[in-house]
Amino acid sequence: MIWPKKVKAGALQFVLFIGTIIAVLLLSFVLVSYSHMLFKKKTNTTIALIQTTDQKFEHLFTTSSSQEAFKNPKNNTLGIRTNVQSSYWGLMELRKVTSKKGKLTFTKIALMGNAEKEKPALYLKDNQRPMVVAGDTKIIGTSYLPEQGIKVGNIGGDGYTKPQLVYGKQLRSRSKLPQLGQTVKNQLSRLAYPYFEPRGVEVKYKKGIVLKNSFMEETLTIKGHSLNLEELELTGNITIWAARKITVHNSAKLQDVVLIAPYIEIGDGVQGYFQAIASEHIKVGKSCHLDYPTVLAVKKRKVPDNERNHFVEPEIILGSRSSISGMLLYLDENKTKALKANIKIEENAKVTGEVYCRQNLELKGSVHGSVITNFFITLENGKIYQNHLFNGKIEASLLPQEYGGLCIENKPANQVMKWLY
Repeated sequence: MIWPKKVKAGALQFVLFIGTIIAVLLLSFVLVSYSHMLFKKKTNTTIALIQTTDQKFEHLFTTSSSQEAFKNPKNNTLGIRTNVQSSYWGLMELRKVTSKKGKLTFTKIALMGNAEKEKPALYLKDNQRPMVVAGDTKIIGTSYLPEQGIKVGNIGGDGYTKPQLVYGKQLRSRSKLPQLGQTVKNQLSRLAYPYFEPRGVEVKYKKGIVLKNSFMEETLTIKGHSLNLEELELTGNITIWAARKITVHNSAKLQDVVLIAPYIEIGDGVQGYFQAIASEHIKVGKSCHLDYPTVLAVKKRKVPDNERNHFVEPEIILGSRSSISGMLLYLDENKTKALKANIKIEENAKVTGEVYCRQNLELKGSVHGSVITNFFITLENGKIYQNHLFNGKIEASLLPQEYGGLCIENKPANQVMKWLY
């Protein structure tokens, strides 16, 4: 006969404790396995979203007409819904591609430009006058010249001495300059319109302000009659607008912002990269360094001659020893034949990119890229020399291959200029 044996309560508690630990461990293992599977699935979805977004950007470059790409969002075979939006930031096209699956979303934003394999060094409108070169002038690259061609000249006893007039192909230009893309022209006209005011969340300006705003968020705006930008830092999706004038001091740090005012003055030694759009005048001081993609643009509206503000100095001035990577643009709706420069690039100043001038250009510095102009003009020793290029240098071969710039008519955006944040 087996007598029942008593088990101590402490032993039962120990068994229950061990059982609880085992249950917790098993539950933890199940949760870890489930979390790992969920994390892996989420990671795979995120990777698919990124790849789909990149593929969409590539597709935008290969389609003959991008209009189809900007229609209603579409699902791919993975069930990812992709949406493409196009707008403008200053004078640059901004494209936003968003891919979404369930609650997961991935967005990429970029500024777009046009890239050509062989961008011409010079396009000089045919005004039935030859081009004249003097001094230490140098033109390297394909050049579109008037029917009368190019010849050697002399300014103040300084003649042209190089063995070739143009180091590259010479082609015939037309009596009409290449036109900017219609959307770019419309955008410039809108921003330079006297009564234009930007939209966005208005921020009160004060000296020393620091603002950083993502392009995923609503645009911030700073407004005033005349603004002195000094000892501040403004980065990203921010518009600075003044009814009269904006002055940028070298203590200001500006990155990716847009400045809009009739008069814009950039002081000596300023560094940064931004867009400046004026209806009257832009002056860049000495020893400035403005990185890519900087845009300086002046658009003069059409007014009666008796109401016109006749500048003695050029509408766009790039000071000595200053450098800009980007674009200089001057457009004027008035049919004027004034013997003055509308864009002046001073000695030792450099533009890496493009200069587009629908009137007169005085080039004494250098352009590493492309020049499109109606006319050259040189003011030297109190004299005016028409269609003369004196000591100016244009070298298309020095333009970086990664450069994306102006969208000329029938040449749409085909390259990312900069990824935004």
